[in-house]
Order: sequence, then structure tokens, then C-alpha cells
Amino acid sequence: MNMKIAFGIFCFGEEYYYKGAVEKINQILDKGFHCFVLTENTDFFNQKYTPTYVHVIPYDRTFKSYYDKMVLPKHILKKYDVCILIDADTYITDYSFIDKLKKYNFKDGITYIDTLLNHKSKKQFIHELNLNGKDWSNYNSYANQLYPDFTNFELMWEYFLVINKNGFNELEFYKHYEKLQLVKEFSDLNLNKEVNGCGEGISIQIASKLSQTTIQRDQELCDLISDSMVSVSRRFTPQHLWPSWMK
Repeated sequence: MNMKIAFGIFCFGEEYYYKGAVEKINQILDKGFHCFVLTENTDFFNQKYTPTYVHVIPYDRTFKSYYDKMVLPKHILKKYDVCILIDADTYITDYSFIDKLKKYNFKDGITYIDTLLNHKSKKQFIHELNLNGKDWSNYNSYANQLYPDFTNFELMWEYFLVINKNGFNELEFYKHYEKLQLVKEFSDLNLNKEVNGCGEGISIQIASKLSQTTIQRDQELCDLISDSMVSVSRRFTPQHLWPSWMK
């Protein structure tokens, strides 16, 4: 029996994020899936799409946080078995992989496809970060009380994240995740960041362990889709490699 799948995109900020989100949504709809969008500009999406297939969720926080992408599974898993989160700035070069997901046997709980070893930071494990810096010290103290071995977790790269209702202990997960989010955002409070809460994958890992939610890297899924997408940014990606929606 095929699982019911829906996609989620967290979109706010500059115009190119919206252009990137629109490209993804159009392809997702063409493949026969529904898409949920968490956004500060609900009118932008409501004017383009019918609510039958694109479900727009208002995002009205002025203190922007990457952590809030995990609001999407709360909505999606009410009606669907699997929630797939894709970052708005992920550059998808080949959308044919979406068809392959229709019959894919997703692992239980939360799965990710990559680590920051393949990111510009070139780090694989949490203990490789400077956890004594201003943006991590308070978080480090709190997380160490909850799960002392958390620094041995892999550094997830969350640009493509799968949450399977089967194996996802939602209530317990969010009880821990939201407290960790508060601590990380408090750590960022005086740093005047444009967007707060980087490293949300660390909290996803800790909350998963504390809630007995299965979490793992899915190498088979990585092999299936990794050649179809790449994470890009205006800050770090050479301009000649930008997708058209980023220019």
C-alpha cells in the first residue's frame, strides 16, 4: 500500500526565495502531490494557487527562526503519512526523482540524506563545532543536561528532511524540541542575526532520542535523489552557478 505523501516548504525573506518556492510547488503539483507552505506572505501564494492543493500556513513571527520549519509536520501529518520538507533555496535540477518517491519504502521516524561534511563547513559531528561560543554556550549547557552524548551525533544537513508518522512520537518530540528551540533562540537574542536558530538539526536529533523517535540517515534515499539537487546561496555560491530564480 502506497503511503500518502505531502511536501512542506518554509518561505520568507527576499523575493528569490518566493521564486524558488513557486518553481518547486509547480513541479510538486504536476507530479500529483499536495504542498504546504509556511510563509509570512500568505497573499502571494493564495493568489497563485487553489487551497485544495496548496495549503498556506501563516507565519507571523518577527523573530525569524530556522527552527520554525518544524511547524510544518504538525499540519501535514494530520492527514498524510509522510511529510517531506524541502528548503526554499534548494536548487532542484531534476524533478523526476519525485515520481520515484511514490513507491519508495520510507524508513520510520525522521530521516535525512546528508551531513555537513558535504557542506561548506566540512564538519560531520556536533563536537566539531565551537560549542563555547556566544551563540552556543547556553544551548550547550542545557542540551548536555538532557543528553550528555549529543555532541557525538552527526551534523544533519536539513535541506531535504523526511518525517514518517510511523515511528515519529510527535507529542514527546515537540515537548523537547520546542524547549531546545527556546534555548537556542535565547542564545541568539543579542547577536542581531537576520534569522535565528541555526543548527536546528541538532535539536531534531536530541528531541528524537529523548522521545524514542527513530532518526537516521537514509543512504538509499540519498543515492536516489542526491544528483537531483544542491543547496545554493547568494552568499556562498558563485553567481554563474545560481539557478534562474535566484538571479
